Amino acid sequence: MSALLNIPVIRWPYAAPYVQLKRQSGWVIELARLFEPCDKHGRPRTARQVKREVRQFLERLEQEATERPDEAKVIANILKAVRNRWWGLFICYRVSNVPSSNNDLETFFKDIKHHQRRITGRKSVHEFILRYGPFAAFIDYAESFDDLLARLRQVKPADFKQARQALRKIQLRLKKLYRFRHHPDEYYRDLETRWEQAILPSR
Repeated sequence: MSALLNIPVIRWPYAAPYVQLKRQSGWVIELARLFEPCDKHGRPRTARQVKREVRQFLERLEQEATERPDEAKVIANILKAVRNRWWGLFICYRVSNVPSSNNDLETFFKDIKHHQRRITGRKSVHEFILRYGPFAAFIDYAESFDDLLARLRQVKPADFKQARQALRKIQLRLKKLYRFRHHPDEYYRDLETRWEQAILPSR
């Protein structure tokens, strides 16, 4: 019984910091909601509308800083973070198909790394990303072989040749980097030979 009675006593020193942190997290949550691409009725919001509401929120937050000097530093960090990124915060409302955040992209990269770790058993997938570059985005781990063939049949031969040439350039660059890092003497000798062959005809 005495232990239960001691709980309020133990919690009491943390009451004020808890209220403060809850208020600060509320600011961040409210700000995030202001950037929602659609209103509560599902209608798309305009850049002008979002800008106006965000400006009003920042002005109110500045007023909070004068009323709560102990939280002025947190408020200053929020204001700085928003204003430093102001130039790019509203593009998604003007240009269609531009996402409001990069959350989906981060999830996509996370899934690629997760599946490659399962396939190769290696912790690092850095080499895989470098080897295939942007072409790694075309991998769908949930896709069957028949679905893959059906998707590839939709690609025009000219587009395929162009993409294959771009991939070979990426792989050639990585091959040169590998030779330079692991066999530098051989790489330099080959480079000197090619340089001599290039300047000999001009002599």
